[in-house]
Amino acid sequence: MRHDWDSDEVLLDALRDALSTPSEEVPPEFVEAAKAAFTWRNIDEELLAITSYDSVLDDTLFARARSTATARQLIFDADGVSLQVEVSAAGITGQLMPASGSVTLVTPSGDHETAAVDELGMFVMGTAPRGPVKFRFANGCTDWFIL
Repeated sequence: MRHDWDSDEVLLDALRDALSTPSEEVPPEFVEAAKAAFTWRNIDEELLAITSYDSVLDDTLFARARSTATARQLIFDADGVSLQVEVSAAGITGQLMPASGSVTLVTPSGDHETAAVDELGMFVMGTAPRGPVKFRFANGCTDWFIL
């Protein structure tokens, strides 16, 4: 059936018909898809964010006084998980608390490097790539940030 949507009367009649037609049961796969989509509503809150510290963004007098430092410090915190990272020309060192498994540095093209976490949560990686990266581990992952 084709309608002339340029006519307000025809459009209103079509809307009236659509609303007055008894609805059928929603297919179960649609219900599951809707529930799955709803679980993503707060995914940004679940990602570890740079909430505590990024030495590049720190504009305090102390940070400006030591601006010749070559290492960048980042601290990510969320829901009882903390990831502290130092990025320098020599590589990446970090600590994941609570200590568990491994930490993977991810680039837009995929996994860059994975390092085992020791019993204290410490890990070491090689030189970091330039550009957008994130860290992934058993408890979650960080949001993307630029190195």
